[in-house]
Amino acid sequence: MNNKDALQQLLQWKRGQIDPSEFGIPKRTGRGRRSLGLSQAQVAQALFVTERWYGLLERGEMPAPSQDFLDAVAQVLRMEERERTALYVYALGYEPPIPMDPTSGTNVGPAWQRAVSQVTGQPCYINDVAWNVLAANQDFISMFPQVEGQTPLLPEQNLIRWMLLREDSREHHLVDWEKQWAVPVAAQLRTAVVAHPGNADLQQLDKDVNEDPVAGPIYRNRSLAYVHPDGDTRIMRHAGFTVGPGGFDERDRCCERHAPSQRGKVTMCAAQPFLSPGARFFLLVFEPTL
Repeated sequence: MNNKDALQQLLQWKRGQIDPSEFGIPKRTGRGRRSLGLSQAQVAQALFVTERWYGLLERGEMPAPSQDFLDAVAQVLRMEERERTALYVYALGYEPPIPMDPTSGTNVGPAWQRAVSQVTGQPCYINDVAWNVLAANQDFISMFPQVEGQTPLLPEQNLIRWMLLREDSREHHLVDWEKQWAVPVAAQLRTAVVAHPGNADLQQLDKDVNEDPVAGPIYRNRSLAYVHPDGDTRIMRHAGFTVGPGGFDERDRCCERHAPSQRGKVTMCAAQPFLSPGARFFLLVFEPTL
C-alpha cells in the first residue's frame, strides 16, 4: 500500500465513524444509498473549503497541504494523536512537529510509572515537556548529592531547575558544569519554551533562568541550537555508585556537606512514550573513572 491509498483509507474510515447529527446535519431519509458517517461534502463544509479541495486531499492529489489544514482536518474528524501522526506521514512524509493536544507530554500512563519504578541496577526516569520528573527508580534518585544518614531524595522535582539553578549541581555534582551541562541544557530549554508557549512551568523556568546571575548569561546566548541529549556522554558524580574502576569503593568527597560520590561518565539513552509526545524516557549508563 502506498501513501496515497493509506491516506484515503484513513480519511474514509474516520469520516465513517462520525454521526452527521453531531454536526447538526439531519440524517438522510427516503430512497437512495445512504453511507454511514460524514460525506466528503459535509467534511468540506465543516472545514470551510470546497468539496473539490477536500477531495484532493482524500485522493492523495493535494501536492503540499499546509500543517494548519491538516490540523483542521484532524480536529473535524476527531483524530487521536496517533491518527494525526499517520495523517501527517501519509500526506507530507513526516510526523507533526508539535502535538495536537497542548497537555500532551505532561503525563504518562500508570503502566509506565510501574515499569520505571521496578527497574533495578540502572538509573532511569521519565520527565514531561517541562522536565518535571513523572517517574523514577531508586537507582536514579541515589545518583544525586546525598547527606550522610539521610534517605536519598530527589533534590528538585524539576530537573532543569536543579541543573541550571541549584548550587549543588553547578559547583559539585555536574562536572565542567558550564560547558558540558549548562550550554546544551539552556539550549534545550529555549527550544521547549518556543515549542510549548502555553506551558506554565516552561514559562516560569524561562523567567527564572533568564534572571539568574550565573545561568542567565548562558541562557541568553542563542548561538547553540539543541533539542535532545540522546547518546550524549557527560561527566558527573554519582552518589549511589559504590564499586569503582578498580573493583573497590573509590568515592571521594566533592565538599564537606555531601557524602562521598564516584566521578564518572554518564551516557544518556532517550526515548519517547508514543502516547505522550514530548515526554522523555531516559536510561542512564554510568561508567566510573578515576
